[in-house]
Amino acid sequence: MSIKSIQIKNGINVHYIETKKFKTTTLGFYFRRPLSRGEVTLNALTANVLRRACPLYPETALLSKRLDELYGARLDAGVRKKGDMQIIHVNFEFANEEYIGKSQAIFENILLLAKSMVTDQTGFCANYVNQEKDNLRQRILALINDKKSYAHMRCIEIMCEAEPYGIRELGFVEDIEAIDEKILFRHYKNVLLSSPVDIFICGDADIDFAVEFLKDAFSRIETSQTKYPENVIVKEAGEVKKVVETENIAQGKLCLGFRTKTRATDENYPAMVIFNELFGGGPSSKLFNNVREKLSLAYYVSSKMDIFKGIMTVGSGIEVENFQKAYDEIMLQLNEVKKGNVTQAELSAAVKATVNNIRSMSDSAIVTEDYWLSRLITGTPWDFEEYCGMLQKITAEQVVRAAQDVTVDTIYFLKGKEA
Repeated sequence: MSIKSIQIKNGINVHYIETKKFKTTTLGFYFRRPLSRGEVTLNALTANVLRRACPLYPETALLSKRLDELYGARLDAGVRKKGDMQIIHVNFEFANEEYIGKSQAIFENILLLAKSMVTDQTGFCANYVNQEKDNLRQRILALINDKKSYAHMRCIEIMCEAEPYGIRELGFVEDIEAIDEKILFRHYKNVLLSSPVDIFICGDADIDFAVEFLKDAFSRIETSQTKYPENVIVKEAGEVKKVVETENIAQGKLCLGFRTKTRATDENYPAMVIFNELFGGGPSSKLFNNVREKLSLAYYVSSKMDIFKGIMTVGSGIEVENFQKAYDEIMLQLNEVKKGNVTQAELSAAVKATVNNIRSMSDSAIVTEDYWLSRLITGTPWDFEEYCGMLQKITAEQVVRAAQDVTVDTIYFLKGKEA
């Protein structure tokens, strides 16, 4: 799938991913905001309130009914963290008219709905704002319930304490109470007026009609920030930070944070992607086969890499008494790669798994949108096959060289209170 980008005005771009693969079409609006402690909660709450109502359909029930009338169109809104940016997104997924015997109507009506919701808001309902404040509060408080994800989040917070990336994308409970509908609406207007916007259309659509419609929709908005903010601060590992916390849990959660010093635009980035898969990315990895299968030191263990930050994390669930053994074995397997102990079978399995994962992204229009958003943010506009082709050329020697840049920065352990 290729992408065609059209600038409709400074700081606002439409990206068309043309494909007949899906029976649905997607329309997504992505507002790029720098992650900051002062507005992260406002952004998360704004996204939740936007999907509740709009001038055309001022009640949630009316909006829901309208979506049903449009052949069960779906609406979603929220925030995502990508590098040192927070992305506010509003997404629609709707039937392709070709499959239901209709002409322009559905797409045009979705665009009218999107315009009302994204650019034409005239104020926020106090009741909806209060309801979404409660919902956001519960979501933030519930983060601790998923101990695996919570341990990863805490590791990142400790590791990137002095960086925007360490800020939680959903915001902070203590900031919610002071927000009312007037404060939130004022923030919404400021976000629209100052943020670069990426608008994605994925599927089989009349792009010329859409571009003209969107030009009109954004005609009264002058984006003050026409250049995208710097998306990454890539640091080297400093003195190793070790933090142990306790919760009422039976299984300990060990999360290690590593600095790779690698940006997505660096020459060795594809090799680092393969290194991550070979080291701990899946069931053929060194961590899975040694820490879990051979030595039974973990219930689960895997690594994942953030393409925006030059960071890799290793997460594992372990018995508390196995903390040192598990840590030592994870580091041993990293050193094995650094010493060049990589077999052709391990390399082939890592490349195959990575390529399959990337190709599977193209099976979902929403995931395809997110893939291209990430590529545009990082300045690496590779389509799926171009990216796969780069990965398939990686050698064992390149993986070993990439591993030399991987250094542990943070050790976070969440253990049970009894222990």
